[in-house]
Amino acid sequence: MSPSYDPAAREAALRQESEAWDTTQAKPAAPGEIPVLDVAAWFESGSADDLDAVARQLASASETVGFHQLVGHGVDPTLIDRMFEANRAVHRLSENQKSAIAMDRPDWPLGGVGYLRVGERKLPQRARGNLNEAFIVKSDVGIGFDENQWPDPHVLTDFRDTVEHYARAISGLAVRLLPAYAVALDLEADYFADAFRAPFWRLRMSHYPGTADRDPAAGDYGIAPHVDTTFFTLLLQDSPGLTVYRAASDQWIVVPVEDDGFVVNCGELLRQWSNDRFLSARHFADNSTATSRYSIPFFFNANADHVMEPLATCSGPDNPLRYPPVSYRQSQAAVQGE
Repeated sequence: MSPSYDPAAREAALRQESEAWDTTQAKPAAPGEIPVLDVAAWFESGSADDLDAVARQLASASETVGFHQLVGHGVDPTLIDRMFEANRAVHRLSENQKSAIAMDRPDWPLGGVGYLRVGERKLPQRARGNLNEAFIVKSDVGIGFDENQWPDPHVLTDFRDTVEHYARAISGLAVRLLPAYAVALDLEADYFADAFRAPFWRLRMSHYPGTADRDPAAGDYGIAPHVDTTFFTLLLQDSPGLTVYRAASDQWIVVPVEDDGFVVNCGELLRQWSNDRFLSARHFADNSTATSRYSIPFFFNANADHVMEPLATCSGPDNPLRYPPVSYRQSQAAVQGE
């Protein structure tokens, strides 16, 4: 029988675990240490053979390291460039303009969206503030683009259009990848279709100011060490700064930038859904230079009310269920104030 699920206790355990990780020995990734998943042939052909080939590579990466570089995805490089420029533009706004779209301000009805200042101790929650600022958009049942906060369109004329265009493209890509995850977990290709008819997602446009004088020994991070609370995360970065734990070699490695490539990592909910078969990737982010660094993670989840029962293909007499059936809204949303 699977155990009961206490979201607050689970979050506390994850936080305690992450605070015990020794992140001081990170090194640049060596050739071959980060799996590269090229989906171009599968996307072009749609064949079962090409899907199987991608799924085998995905399973290996997810079971041994928990992350990979995704290429051949078809997202327009021009749109990616526009999105990075939008990211830079929103963080060039004045403090008054940013305060007007601040996250969780009393006069905006939807929480968890808008501007998050440098030093906030949320997403993920930690004792010390994260050394980055962010602009966040999210989608859920009953929450569309109009329910989110947006900068003054007279100041940033094309900002909302670019973000909406990118969010649709990246959400479409995430859904398109689901058959590979299903087949990698020994399921039918359409297994996850119902669970992702109205996916919950969060798009974060992050800016890491130059912080050459930060003190890692004191716990200063751009984003503190954590695992994502997602099904999976798709990340763009304009310069190195993401550091991921490679379980296969017991080593923290700095992830290089792949032109127009996404870093994709499994999250905690995929780990639970797969009964620990897939790893949730430990990671943190920093900026140890005097210049700004920008990244754009897209946190992708099933329908927030879809109950995720550990998969039959990931359990058996010698591998009992480790988690109870639980939805995102009952689990991570419950501890993140959604």
